[in-house]
Amino acid sequence: MEDDEDDGAPKEITAPGWMATYGDLMSLLLVFFILLVSFSSMEVVKFRQAMGSLKGGEGFFDPNSSMSPVQFNSSDGTSDMEFNQAVEEMVEELEEQQIENQVQVFWDKSGVRFVMQDQVLFEPGTSDLRPQFIPVIDAVLKVLTTYPVEELRIEGHTDDAPIHTARCPTNWELSVDRATRVLRYVERTGGYEPRRLVAVGFGEFRPAVPNNSVANRAKNRRVEIYAARKPGA
Repeated sequence: MEDDEDDGAPKEITAPGWMATYGDLMSLLLVFFILLVSFSSMEVVKFRQAMGSLKGGEGFFDPNSSMSPVQFNSSDGTSDMEFNQAVEEMVEELEEQQIENQVQVFWDKSGVRFVMQDQVLFEPGTSDLRPQFIPVIDAVLKVLTTYPVEELRIEGHTDDAPIHTARCPTNWELSVDRATRVLRYVERTGGYEPRRLVAVGFGEFRPAVPNNSVANRAKNRRVEIYAARKPGA
């Protein structure tokens, strides 16, 4: 006769088979909701405005680069939400003027860059500012009031079409002249100390796209304002 009595060894307690599946499901749901919360806290400032095909100076516009709409942790009281909201409002203002495609915004943790096409800024082949320039640059400066700026660098770029005028014998002079014109306006109206302002001209030597079509040449004729972020901000 078999001995059915307990031999004193501890019995192994096992959970029902459905518990493993249930636990996996709960873990996946937790990860899913964490992702939802993280996405909802990030202001996606109209990707069609912030992400473009430009990839010019210093690689800032390489579509595969990390420069994109992101959040910052600021130590000077500047609110991430405030900056993002300011960019959104700028885009809306430009849409009302139907020139939203003439201005693009790119930023990462080191700085923010505004790219403005020359047709909204200058008369063709000159550094004479158009009246339409004023609301555009004012909108950019308004955004920058919410940003911890260490230095503003204003860059002039042209296409590869040669220019020969008394004032601008080459595209280098034209790009420098345009950058300086914008710098003067920023210095007068933006409230920045002159020591924090820089104007440079790259001529046709840092194209955003190849100069192989009329449309591409138009993209290369541009002025960029790069605001370097204060260290530690």
